[in-house]
Amino acid sequence: MLTLALSLLSLPVRAESQTPANAHGPCIAVRALNGDTAQLRCGDRDLNVRLRNVAAPRRGQAGYTEAQRGLAELLRARTLYVVSDVSGELPVDTDGRALAYLYDRNGANLNVAYVLLGWATYSPEPGPGRFEKSFRAAEQQAHAERRAMWTVWSVAADR
Repeated sequence: MLTLALSLLSLPVRAESQTPANAHGPCIAVRALNGDTAQLRCGDRDLNVRLRNVAAPRRGQAGYTEAQRGLAELLRARTLYVVSDVSGELPVDTDGRALAYLYDRNGANLNVAYVLLGWATYSPEPGPGRFEKSFRAAEQQAHAERRAMWTVWSVAADR
């Protein structure tokens, strides 16, 4: 799975430059809290980040544990940068989590990569964001190739 993830990260999910200018970091992942939220360590600060435009199975839904593991594996042993659509302070959701994109040091948008791997889907909430086309293409490819959760969801739909 890690080899697939690394090869997929070379697909068109890269930012305009290596690391965006408004990036917060460097950070490392402490753990995946669920399928779309990670606890990061940025210097001496802990930060819970909700992946912007990503929807993963919720607790009690098919694939929850697998999506959480998929996110943990994607973020493991990477230098991470937290990027928002707005300048300044990171926006937070109603649960107090920073709502942002995660990038690696090579400039790969890991939110899009996670959807491309098939562990989650694109969500236009809280707005489509600047990567809508990349997310939609990633989701379409993951679905067409029945990657990760698309296999589980396809089997559940067939019942």
